[in-house]
Amino acid sequence: MSSETLEPAAMAWTPTRLWGGAAAGGLVAGVGMGLVMHFVMGAMPLVGALVGQPTVLAGWTLHLVISVLFALVLAAVVARTSFREYGLLGMIGLGAIYGIVLEVVAAGFVLPLWANAVGAGPLPVPFLVPIGFLTHVLYGVLLGAVFGYVVTRDRTASMTEDRVERPAA
Repeated sequence: MSSETLEPAAMAWTPTRLWGGAAAGGLVAGVGMGLVMHFVMGAMPLVGALVGQPTVLAGWTLHLVISVLFALVLAAVVARTSFREYGLLGMIGLGAIYGIVLEVVAAGFVLPLWANAVGAGPLPVPFLVPIGFLTHVLYGVLLGAVFGYVVTRDRTASMTEDRVERPAA
């Protein structure tokens, strides 16, 4: 007798996969985005200046911490909505959209307000530049790919195994 339930899909959403996948995705995405910020934009000292340390090391450290925190926010949203039903490609698309949202909100408004408040500016508000959209979409795609892979990789296998008829004990 075969029973179809939603439990196999939910089995992939363990806390370890959810938060671990988000943290790993945030780090990978943060490094990918950070490389462009560092080598193309030269922005890491500005990021470090947000916490009073206008150095490349401080910039990288803060950038990676923020990258993981934003990834955890995405994971919390996905876990509590119908987005959790998305497959890998859906997560990548969702990540790209999330990157655009981050560019507009975080880089467009929070960054310049923060930088101006701590004397690391002046930056215009909003601070929206084409390369910022590119870096944030890159972040979102990488985040979606890693996070999506981690949380969906065994979903299909679990569902298939659960549908196999098992003899009654």
